[in-house]
Amino acid sequence: MKHQHLVATGLSLMWAIVAPGVATAAESPKATEKPATYHVTLVKVYPPRLSVAADLPIDGKALTMDTTRPAGIPVLDASGWPGLVSNLRVTNTADRRLGTMATGAAGWQLAEAYEGRLRVTYELDYSALAARGWPAPRETGLEDAEHLVLPCRSIFVTTPAVRESVVSFLLPKGWRPVTPWAPHSTSKTEFVVHDAADLASNLLALTREDPDVVVAGNFRLQVVAMGPWQAARAEVRRVLGAVIPRLVELMGTTNHENYLVVLLPVAEDGGESYRRSFALTFAEPPTRANSAAWGNKIAHEVFHLWNGWRLQGADYPSSQWFQEGFTEYAANLSMIGAKLIDEQRFLSLLADHVGNYRKLTTSLEGSGTHKGPPLYSAGALVAFTWDVTILEVTKGERGFGNFLRALWKQTDRGQKPYAWPDIKAALDRAAPYDWEAFYNSHIRGAEPLPLEQTFARVGLHLEMTADGSPRLTIDKTAPASARNRWQSILSGR
Repeated sequence: MKHQHLVATGLSLMWAIVAPGVATAAESPKATEKPATYHVTLVKVYPPRLSVAADLPIDGKALTMDTTRPAGIPVLDASGWPGLVSNLRVTNTADRRLGTMATGAAGWQLAEAYEGRLRVTYELDYSALAARGWPAPRETGLEDAEHLVLPCRSIFVTTPAVRESVVSFLLPKGWRPVTPWAPHSTSKTEFVVHDAADLASNLLALTREDPDVVVAGNFRLQVVAMGPWQAARAEVRRVLGAVIPRLVELMGTTNHENYLVVLLPVAEDGGESYRRSFALTFAEPPTRANSAAWGNKIAHEVFHLWNGWRLQGADYPSSQWFQEGFTEYAANLSMIGAKLIDEQRFLSLLADHVGNYRKLTTSLEGSGTHKGPPLYSAGALVAFTWDVTILEVTKGERGFGNFLRALWKQTDRGQKPYAWPDIKAALDRAAPYDWEAFYNSHIRGAEPLPLEQTFARVGLHLEMTADGSPRLTIDKTAPASARNRWQSILSGR
Protein backbone atom coordinates (compact mmCIF):
# COMPACT_ATOMS: atom_id res chain seq x y z
CA MET A 1 0.00 0.00 0.00
CA LYS A 2 1.29 3.43 -0.89
CA HIS A 3 1.68 5.60 2.23
CA GLN A 4 0.74 9.26 2.10
CA HIS A 5 1.18 11.99 4.67
CA LEU A 6 -0.35 15.41 5.03
CA VAL A 7 1.27 17.60 7.66
CA ALA A 8 -1.11 19.82 9.62
CA THR A 9 -0.16 23.50 9.50
CA GLY A 10 -0.94 24.25 13.12
CA LEU A 11 -4.06 24.69 15.17
CA SER A 12 -4.04 28.45 14.82
CA LEU A 13 -4.38 28.10 11.04
CA MET A 14 -7.14 25.53 11.50
CA TRP A 15 -9.11 27.99 13.57
CA ALA A 16 -8.71 30.59 10.88
CA ILE A 17 -10.25 28.11 8.46
CA VAL A 18 -13.00 26.84 10.73
CA ALA A 19 -14.35 29.89 12.46
CA PRO A 20 -13.07 33.15 10.97
CA GLY A 21 -14.08 36.24 12.86
CA VAL A 22 -15.47 34.50 15.95
CA ALA A 23 -15.99 37.15 18.62
CA THR A 24 -13.91 36.93 21.78
CA ALA A 25 -16.18 39.20 23.78
CA ALA A 26 -18.85 38.03 26.21
CA GLU A 27 -20.94 35.29 24.71
CA SER A 28 -24.33 36.16 23.23
CA PRO A 29 -27.21 33.94 24.38
CA LYS A 30 -27.75 33.12 20.69
CA ALA A 31 -24.23 31.73 20.35
CA THR A 32 -25.52 28.30 21.34
CA GLU A 33 -28.06 28.38 18.51
CA LYS A 34 -25.49 28.80 15.73
CA PRO A 35 -24.37 25.70 13.79
CA ALA A 36 -21.39 23.75 14.98
CA THR A 37 -18.42 23.63 12.61
CA TYR A 38 -15.92 20.82 12.13
CA HIS A 39 -12.77 20.90 10.04
CA VAL A 40 -11.41 17.39 9.47
CA THR A 41 -7.86 16.91 8.19
CA LEU A 42 -6.49 13.58 6.98
CA VAL A 43 -3.00 13.88 8.44
CA LYS A 44 -1.89 10.35 7.59
CA VAL A 45 -3.43 7.77 5.28
CA TYR A 46 -1.83 4.57 6.62
CA PRO A 47 -2.45 3.86 9.38
CA PRO A 48 -5.14 6.55 9.37
CA ARG A 49 -4.73 9.61 11.52
CA LEU A 50 -7.15 12.55 11.53
CA SER A 51 -7.06 15.92 13.21
CA VAL A 52 -10.27 17.76 13.98
CA ALA A 53 -10.86 21.40 14.84
CA ALA A 54 -14.39 22.19 15.98
CA ASP A 55 -16.40 25.22 17.07
CA LEU A 56 -19.25 23.95 19.22
CA PRO A 57 -22.19 25.40 21.13
CA ILE A 58 -22.46 24.29 24.75
CA ASP A 59 -24.74 24.88 27.69
CA GLY A 60 -23.44 22.70 30.50
CA LYS A 61 -20.43 20.46 31.02
CA ALA A 62 -20.66 17.47 28.69
CA LEU A 63 -18.49 16.72 25.67
CA THR A 64 -19.73 13.49 24.18
CA MET A 65 -19.13 10.80 21.57
CA ASP A 66 -21.60 8.18 20.42
CA THR A 67 -21.46 5.12 22.69
CA THR A 68 -22.61 2.59 20.05
CA ARG A 69 -19.66 0.35 19.21
CA PRO A 70 -18.79 -3.31 18.56
CA ALA A 71 -17.60 -5.48 21.44
CA GLY A 72 -14.46 -7.56 21.61
CA ILE A 73 -12.03 -4.85 20.47
CA PRO A 74 -9.75 -3.93 23.40
CA VAL A 75 -9.34 -0.22 22.73
CA LEU A 76 -13.10 0.23 22.31
CA ASP A 77 -14.02 -2.09 25.18
CA ALA A 78 -11.79 -0.07 27.49
CA SER A 79 -12.72 3.48 26.52
CA GLY A 80 -15.24 3.52 23.68
CA TRP A 81 -14.55 5.84 20.77
CA PRO A 82 -12.78 8.34 23.08
CA GLY A 83 -10.03 5.70 23.24
CA LEU A 84 -9.01 6.81 19.73
CA VAL A 85 -8.77 10.48 20.77
CA SER A 86 -5.53 12.18 21.79
CA ASN A 87 -4.33 15.75 22.35
CA LEU A 88 -7.79 17.02 23.28
CA ARG A 89 -7.71 20.78 23.85
CA VAL A 90 -10.77 22.83 24.84
CA THR A 91 -10.86 26.62 25.01
CA ASN A 92 -13.45 29.36 25.03
CA THR A 93 -13.56 32.01 22.31
CA ALA A 94 -11.07 34.13 24.28
CA ASP A 95 -8.63 31.21 23.91
CA ARG A 96 -8.74 30.46 27.65
CA ARG A 97 -8.16 26.77 28.17
CA LEU A 98 -10.92 24.91 30.00
CA GLY A 99 -10.23 21.89 32.17
CA THR A 100 -11.74 18.53 31.21
CA MET A 101 -12.13 15.15 32.86
CA ALA A 102 -12.62 11.86 31.00
CA THR A 103 -15.92 10.10 31.70
CA GLY A 104 -15.23 6.83 29.89
CA ALA A 105 -17.04 5.85 26.71
CA ALA A 106 -19.44 8.79 27.06
CA GLY A 107 -16.65 11.36 26.58
CA TRP A 108 -15.54 14.15 28.90
CA GLN A 109 -16.84 16.81 31.26
CA LEU A 110 -15.70 20.37 31.71
CA ALA A 111 -14.47 21.27 35.18
CA GLU A 112 -17.15 23.97 35.30
CA ALA A 113 -20.42 24.45 33.46
CA TYR A 114 -20.17 26.80 30.50
CA GLU A 115 -22.65 28.45 28.13
CA GLY A 116 -21.56 29.76 24.74
CA ARG A 117 -19.03 28.49 22.20
CA LEU A 118 -16.12 26.13 22.61
CA ARG A 119 -13.10 25.63 20.42
CA VAL A 120 -12.17 21.96 20.54
CA THR A 121 -9.17 20.35 18.83
CA TYR A 122 -8.12 16.72 18.94
CA GLU A 123 -6.52 13.92 16.95
CA LEU A 124 -7.87 10.49 16.06
CA ASP A 125 -5.51 7.55 15.70
CA TYR A 126 -6.89 4.40 14.05
CA SER A 127 -3.63 2.44 14.17
CA ALA A 128 -4.97 0.07 16.86
CA LEU A 129 -7.81 -0.95 14.54
CA ALA A 130 -5.58 -1.12 11.45
CA ALA A 131 -3.09 -3.33 13.33
CA ARG A 132 -5.88 -5.81 14.10
CA GLY A 133 -6.99 -5.92 10.44
CA TRP A 134 -10.01 -3.69 11.03
CA PRO A 135 -12.20 -6.02 13.12
CA ALA A 136 -15.97 -5.61 12.66
CA PRO A 137 -15.37 -3.50 9.51
CA ARG A 138 -19.03 -2.57 9.00
CA GLU A 139 -18.91 -0.83 12.39
CA THR A 140 -15.29 0.28 12.82
CA GLY A 141 -14.22 1.08 9.26
CA LEU A 142 -11.86 -0.29 6.63
CA GLU A 143 -9.19 0.95 4.26
CA ASP A 144 -7.35 -0.05 1.13
CA ALA A 145 -5.03 1.83 -1.21
CA GLU A 146 -7.90 3.86 -2.68
CA HIS A 147 -10.44 4.20 0.13
CA LEU A 148 -10.82 4.94 3.81
CA VAL A 149 -14.28 4.22 5.25
CA LEU A 150 -15.05 5.35 8.80
CA PRO A 151 -18.13 5.49 11.04
CA CYS A 152 -18.86 9.10 11.93
CA ARG A 153 -19.43 8.12 15.55
CA SER A 154 -15.67 7.53 15.76
CA ILE A 155 -14.86 11.05 14.51
CA PHE A 156 -17.10 13.69 16.02
CA VAL A 157 -16.98 15.03 19.56
CA THR A 158 -20.24 16.87 20.24
CA THR A 159 -22.23 18.51 23.01
CA PRO A 160 -25.94 18.17 23.81
CA ALA A 161 -26.39 21.66 22.35
CA VAL A 162 -25.18 20.66 18.85
CA ARG A 163 -27.96 20.74 16.28
CA GLU A 164 -27.00 21.73 12.72
CA SER A 165 -23.34 21.39 11.72
CA VAL A 166 -21.08 22.35 8.85
CA VAL A 167 -18.32 19.80 8.18
CA SER A 168 -15.34 20.50 5.91
CA PHE A 169 -12.40 18.32 4.89
CA LEU A 170 -8.75 18.91 4.06
CA LEU A 171 -7.38 15.84 2.26
CA PRO A 172 -4.23 14.86 0.36
CA LYS A 173 -4.16 15.74 -3.33
CA GLY A 174 -6.31 13.37 -5.36
CA TRP A 175 -8.56 12.39 -2.45
CA ARG A 176 -12.18 13.45 -1.95
CA PRO A 177 -14.84 13.03 0.73
CA VAL A 178 -18.02 11.10 0.00
CA THR A 179 -20.73 11.66 2.60
CA PRO A 180 -24.49 11.16 3.00
CA TRP A 181 -24.90 14.88 3.69
CA ALA A 182 -25.91 17.74 1.43
CA PRO A 183 -23.03 19.77 -0.04
CA HIS A 184 -22.70 23.27 1.35
CA SER A 185 -23.37 25.50 -1.67
CA THR A 186 -21.27 24.18 -4.58
CA SER A 187 -18.37 22.99 -2.45
CA LYS A 188 -17.06 19.44 -2.88
CA THR A 189 -15.38 19.43 0.53
CA GLU A 190 -17.95 21.14 2.78
CA PHE A 191 -21.29 19.68 3.89
CA VAL A 192 -24.36 20.67 5.89
CA VAL A 193 -25.62 18.22 8.52
CA HIS A 194 -29.10 19.07 9.74
CA ASP A 195 -29.07 17.43 13.16
CA ALA A 196 -26.77 15.76 15.65
CA ALA A 197 -28.12 12.27 14.93
CA ASP A 198 -27.16 12.56 11.25
CA LEU A 199 -23.71 13.73 12.28
CA ALA A 200 -22.88 10.71 14.45
CA SER A 201 -25.05 7.90 13.05
CA ASN A 202 -23.60 7.66 9.55
CA LEU A 203 -20.66 6.48 7.49
CA LEU A 204 -18.32 8.56 5.38
CA ALA A 205 -15.67 7.61 2.87
CA LEU A 206 -12.45 9.31 1.83
CA THR A 207 -11.52 8.06 -1.62
CA ARG A 208 -9.29 8.53 -4.65
CA GLU A 209 -12.14 7.95 -7.09
CA ASP A 210 -15.58 9.34 -7.78
CA PRO A 211 -18.48 7.29 -6.44
CA ASP A 212 -21.20 5.87 -8.64
CA VAL A 213 -24.40 7.92 -8.40
CA VAL A 214 -28.05 6.90 -8.80
CA VAL A 215 -30.73 9.60 -8.85
CA ALA A 216 -34.48 9.05 -8.52
CA GLY A 217 -36.44 12.30 -8.29
CA ASN A 218 -34.97 14.19 -5.35
CA PHE A 219 -33.28 11.08 -3.95
CA ARG A 220 -29.52 10.90 -4.61
CA LEU A 221 -27.62 7.73 -3.77
CA GLN A 222 -23.83 7.41 -3.91
CA VAL A 223 -22.02 4.08 -4.02
CA VAL A 224 -18.43 3.48 -2.94
CA ALA A 225 -17.23 0.08 -4.19
CA MET A 226 -14.16 -1.66 -2.77
CA GLY A 227 -12.30 -4.86 -3.66
CA PRO A 228 -14.29 -7.31 -5.83
CA TRP A 229 -17.12 -4.81 -6.08
CA GLN A 230 -14.94 -2.72 -8.39
CA ALA A 231 -15.37 -5.26 -11.18
CA ALA A 232 -19.14 -5.29 -10.61
CA ARG A 233 -19.69 -1.53 -10.63
CA ALA A 234 -21.63 -1.56 -13.90
CA GLU A 235 -23.89 -4.31 -12.56
CA VAL A 236 -24.42 -2.42 -9.30
CA ARG A 237 -25.42 0.68 -11.28
CA ARG A 238 -27.83 -1.40 -13.36
CA VAL A 239 -29.49 -2.98 -10.33
CA LEU A 240 -29.72 0.15 -8.21
CA GLY A 241 -30.76 2.27 -11.17
CA ALA A 242 -33.79 0.00 -11.50
CA VAL A 243 -34.66 -0.67 -7.87
CA ILE A 244 -34.14 2.72 -6.20
CA PRO A 245 -36.88 4.50 -8.21
CA ARG A 246 -39.26 1.72 -7.12
CA LEU A 247 -38.50 2.28 -3.45
CA VAL A 248 -38.90 6.04 -3.79
CA GLU A 249 -42.21 5.54 -5.58
CA LEU A 250 -43.48 3.20 -2.85
CA MET A 251 -42.97 5.90 -0.22
CA GLY A 252 -44.07 8.74 -2.48
CA THR A 253 -41.59 11.08 -0.83
CA THR A 254 -40.43 14.17 -2.71
CA ASN A 255 -37.97 15.41 -0.09
CA HIS A 256 -34.37 16.01 -1.08
CA GLU A 257 -32.46 13.05 0.33
CA ASN A 258 -28.82 11.95 0.18
CA TYR A 259 -27.71 8.41 0.89
CA LEU A 260 -24.39 6.53 0.87
CA VAL A 261 -23.84 2.82 0.21
CA VAL A 262 -20.40 1.35 0.93
CA LEU A 263 -19.67 -2.08 -0.53
CA LEU A 264 -16.90 -3.64 1.55
CA PRO A 265 -14.43 -6.30 0.32
CA VAL A 266 -15.22 -8.76 3.10
CA ALA A 267 -16.45 -12.28 2.28
CA GLU A 268 -19.33 -12.64 4.70
CA ASP A 269 -23.04 -11.88 4.58
CA GLY A 270 -24.02 -8.85 6.60
CA GLY A 271 -25.02 -5.22 6.64
CA GLU A 272 -24.84 -2.34 9.08
CA SER A 273 -27.53 0.30 8.72
CA TYR A 274 -26.97 3.95 9.61
CA ARG A 275 -29.36 6.87 9.30
CA ARG A 276 -28.46 7.80 5.71
CA SER A 277 -25.89 5.17 4.87
CA PHE A 278 -25.00 1.53 5.22
CA ALA A 279 -22.13 -0.89 4.78
CA LEU A 280 -22.63 -4.22 3.01
CA THR A 281 -20.50 -7.35 3.03
CA PHE A 282 -21.31 -10.31 0.76
CA ALA A 283 -20.05 -13.87 1.00
CA GLU A 284 -19.46 -14.36 -2.74
CA PRO A 285 -17.80 -12.26 -5.44
CA PRO A 286 -20.66 -10.08 -6.78
CA THR A 287 -21.90 -10.94 -10.27
CA ARG A 288 -25.05 -10.65 -12.35
CA ALA A 289 -25.81 -14.28 -11.48
CA ASN A 290 -26.08 -13.51 -7.75
CA SER A 291 -27.40 -9.95 -8.12
CA ALA A 292 -30.85 -11.03 -6.92
CA ALA A 293 -29.35 -11.77 -3.50
CA TRP A 294 -27.14 -8.71 -3.02
CA GLY A 295 -29.62 -6.44 -4.82
CA ASN A 296 -32.36 -7.39 -2.36
CA LYS A 297 -29.99 -6.77 0.58
CA ILE A 298 -29.18 -3.29 -0.69
CA ALA A 299 -32.85 -2.54 -1.35
CA HIS A 300 -33.74 -3.71 2.17
CA GLU A 301 -31.13 -1.52 3.84
CA VAL A 302 -31.89 1.56 1.75
CA PHE A 303 -35.59 1.24 2.57
CA HIS A 304 -34.68 1.43 6.25
CA LEU A 305 -34.06 5.13 5.60
CA TRP A 306 -37.84 5.47 5.71
CA ASN A 307 -38.94 2.40 7.67
CA GLY A 308 -36.67 2.14 10.67
CA TRP A 309 -34.84 5.44 10.87
CA ARG A 310 -37.82 7.71 10.07
CA LEU A 311 -40.86 5.55 10.73
CA GLN A 312 -40.23 4.23 14.24
CA GLY A 313 -42.47 2.30 16.55
CA ALA A 314 -43.37 3.94 19.84
CA ASP A 315 -42.38 0.61 21.42
CA TYR A 316 -39.27 -0.87 19.79
CA PRO A 317 -39.61 -4.58 20.69
CA SER A 318 -43.25 -4.95 19.67
CA SER A 319 -42.80 -3.11 16.36
CA GLN A 320 -39.92 -5.09 14.85
CA TRP A 321 -42.25 -7.30 12.83
CA PHE A 322 -43.24 -4.10 11.03
CA GLN A 323 -39.83 -2.46 10.83
CA GLU A 324 -38.03 -5.50 9.46
CA GLY A 325 -40.80 -7.48 7.81
CA PHE A 326 -42.33 -4.62 5.86
CA THR A 327 -38.88 -3.45 4.81
CA GLU A 328 -38.14 -6.93 3.48
CA TYR A 329 -41.41 -7.07 1.56
CA ALA A 330 -40.73 -3.61 0.10
CA ALA A 331 -37.33 -4.90 -1.08
CA ASN A 332 -38.87 -8.04 -2.59
CA LEU A 333 -41.61 -5.99 -4.27
CA SER A 334 -39.14 -3.49 -5.70
CA MET A 335 -36.99 -6.29 -7.13
CA ILE A 336 -39.89 -7.94 -8.97
CA GLY A 337 -41.36 -4.58 -10.01
CA ALA A 338 -38.01 -3.54 -11.50
CA LYS A 339 -37.82 -6.92 -13.30
CA LEU A 340 -34.56 -7.73 -11.55
CA ILE A 341 -36.02 -11.08 -10.54
CA ASP A 342 -38.54 -13.18 -12.41
CA GLU A 343 -41.88 -14.57 -11.27
CA GLN A 344 -40.40 -17.89 -10.18
CA ARG A 345 -37.79 -16.19 -8.02
CA PHE A 346 -40.49 -14.07 -6.40
CA LEU A 347 -42.54 -17.20 -5.69
CA SER A 348 -39.46 -18.76 -4.11
CA LEU A 349 -38.97 -15.72 -1.89
CA LEU A 350 -42.56 -15.95 -0.68
CA ALA A 351 -42.19 -19.70 -0.08
CA ASP A 352 -39.01 -19.08 1.91
CA HIS A 353 -40.92 -16.57 4.02
CA VAL A 354 -43.54 -19.23 4.73
CA GLY A 355 -40.84 -21.70 5.80
CA ASN A 356 -39.18 -19.17 8.10
CA TYR A 357 -42.50 -18.00 9.55
CA ARG A 358 -43.38 -21.52 10.61
CA LYS A 359 -40.38 -21.43 12.95
CA LEU A 360 -41.74 -18.44 14.86
CA THR A 361 -42.61 -19.51 18.39
CA THR A 362 -44.26 -16.31 19.65
CA SER A 363 -46.78 -13.78 18.46
CA LEU A 364 -45.40 -11.12 16.12
CA GLU A 365 -45.49 -8.54 18.90
CA GLY A 366 -44.13 -10.94 21.48
CA SER A 367 -40.71 -11.75 20.07
CA GLY A 368 -39.05 -8.84 21.90
CA THR A 369 -35.67 -7.77 20.57
CA HIS A 370 -34.85 -11.28 19.27
CA LYS A 371 -34.89 -10.60 15.57
CA GLY A 372 -34.10 -13.08 12.85
CA PRO A 373 -35.51 -14.82 9.75
CA PRO A 374 -38.73 -16.08 11.42
CA LEU A 375 -39.75 -12.57 12.50
CA TYR A 376 -38.58 -10.89 9.28
CA SER A 377 -40.56 -13.38 7.21
CA ALA A 378 -43.61 -13.18 9.46
CA GLY A 379 -43.71 -9.41 8.97
CA ALA A 380 -43.16 -9.78 5.23
CA LEU A 381 -46.13 -12.17 5.01
CA VAL A 382 -48.32 -9.71 6.92
CA ALA A 383 -47.31 -7.05 4.39
CA PHE A 384 -48.13 -9.43 1.53
CA THR A 385 -51.49 -10.31 3.11
CA TRP A 386 -52.39 -6.64 3.50
CA ASP A 387 -51.31 -5.95 -0.07
CA VAL A 388 -53.62 -8.70 -1.32
CA THR A 389 -56.47 -7.53 0.89
CA ILE A 390 -56.22 -3.89 -0.18
CA LEU A 391 -56.07 -4.90 -3.84
CA GLU A 392 -59.12 -7.14 -3.42
CA VAL A 393 -61.25 -4.66 -1.45
CA THR A 394 -60.45 -1.75 -3.80
CA LYS A 395 -60.73 -3.86 -6.97
CA GLY A 396 -57.12 -3.17 -7.85
CA GLU A 397 -57.29 0.57 -7.30
CA ARG A 398 -54.93 0.57 -4.30
CA GLY A 399 -52.24 -1.59 -2.79
CA PHE A 400 -49.26 -1.77 -0.47
CA GLY A 401 -47.79 1.56 -1.57
CA ASN A 402 -51.02 3.41 -0.76
CA PHE A 403 -50.84 2.12 2.81
CA LEU A 404 -47.18 3.12 3.20
CA ARG A 405 -47.83 6.61 1.91
CA ALA A 406 -50.82 6.96 4.21
CA LEU A 407 -48.69 5.95 7.22
CA TRP A 408 -45.96 8.38 6.13
CA LYS A 409 -48.59 11.13 6.21
CA GLN A 410 -50.17 9.85 9.44
CA THR A 411 -46.82 10.12 11.25
CA ASP A 412 -45.92 13.50 9.71
CA ARG A 413 -43.17 11.87 7.64
CA GLY A 414 -41.82 9.96 10.57
CA GLN A 415 -41.84 12.83 13.06
CA LYS A 416 -44.35 11.02 15.27
CA PRO A 417 -43.63 7.47 16.49
CA TYR A 418 -46.33 5.07 15.37
CA ALA A 419 -48.39 2.58 17.34
CA TRP A 420 -51.13 0.23 16.19
CA PRO A 421 -53.81 3.00 16.03
CA ASP A 422 -51.61 4.88 13.53
CA ILE A 423 -51.11 1.76 11.40
CA LYS A 424 -54.84 1.06 11.51
CA ALA A 425 -55.68 4.65 10.51
CA ALA A 426 -53.37 4.32 7.49
CA LEU A 427 -54.92 0.97 6.59
CA ASP A 428 -58.40 2.48 6.84
CA ARG A 429 -57.33 5.18 4.39
CA ALA A 430 -56.09 2.52 1.99
CA ALA A 431 -59.14 0.24 2.18
CA PRO A 432 -62.14 -0.50 4.44
CA TYR A 433 -61.66 -3.79 6.27
CA ASP A 434 -61.77 -5.26 9.78
CA TRP A 435 -58.11 -4.55 10.44
CA GLU A 436 -58.65 -4.58 14.20
CA ALA A 437 -59.75 -8.20 14.14
CA PHE A 438 -56.73 -9.14 12.01
CA TYR A 439 -54.42 -7.39 14.46
CA ASN A 440 -55.94 -9.04 17.52
CA SER A 441 -55.78 -12.49 15.95
CA HIS A 442 -52.54 -12.56 13.97
CA ILE A 443 -50.22 -9.83 15.32
CA ARG A 444 -50.97 -9.29 18.98
CA GLY A 445 -52.44 -12.78 19.11
CA ALA A 446 -50.72 -16.00 18.07
CA GLU A 447 -53.30 -17.30 15.58
CA PRO A 448 -51.46 -18.31 12.37
CA LEU A 449 -51.80 -16.10 9.33
CA PRO A 450 -54.43 -17.36 6.84
CA LEU A 451 -51.79 -18.02 4.21
CA GLU A 452 -53.54 -20.67 2.11
CA GLN A 453 -56.58 -18.40 1.68
CA THR A 454 -54.42 -15.35 1.00
CA PHE A 455 -52.40 -17.08 -1.70
CA ALA A 456 -55.59 -18.44 -3.28
CA ARG A 457 -56.90 -14.85 -3.57
CA VAL A 458 -54.05 -14.12 -6.01
CA GLY A 459 -54.26 -17.42 -7.88
CA LEU A 460 -51.49 -19.28 -6.06
CA HIS A 461 -51.45 -22.72 -4.51
CA LEU A 462 -49.42 -23.41 -1.36
CA GLU A 463 -48.24 -27.00 -0.96
CA MET A 464 -45.59 -28.92 0.94
CA THR A 465 -42.82 -30.81 -0.87
CA ALA A 466 -41.59 -34.26 0.07
CA ASP A 467 -38.93 -32.79 2.37
CA GLY A 468 -41.50 -30.65 4.17
CA SER A 469 -40.56 -27.36 2.49
CA PRO A 470 -43.33 -25.02 1.31
CA ARG A 471 -43.75 -24.44 -2.42
CA LEU A 472 -45.93 -21.98 -4.30
CA THR A 473 -47.31 -22.69 -7.74
CA ILE A 474 -49.63 -20.91 -10.14
CA ASP A 475 -53.22 -22.15 -10.01
CA LYS A 476 -54.26 -22.14 -13.65
CA THR A 477 -57.91 -22.57 -12.66
CA ALA A 478 -57.97 -19.40 -10.56
CA PRO A 479 -60.54 -16.74 -11.54
CA ALA A 480 -59.43 -13.76 -13.62
CA SER A 481 -59.85 -11.39 -10.68
CA ALA A 482 -57.28 -13.38 -8.67
CA ARG A 483 -54.86 -13.50 -11.61
CA ASN A 484 -55.23 -9.73 -12.06
CA ARG A 485 -54.36 -9.13 -8.42
CA TRP A 486 -51.26 -11.26 -8.85
CA GLN A 487 -50.21 -9.24 -11.89
CA SER A 488 -50.67 -6.04 -9.88
CA ILE A 489 -48.30 -7.38 -7.23
CA LEU A 490 -45.77 -8.46 -9.87
CA SER A 491 -45.78 -4.93 -11.21
CA GLY A 492 -44.45 -3.77 -7.82
CA ARG A 493 -47.07 -1.03 -7.53
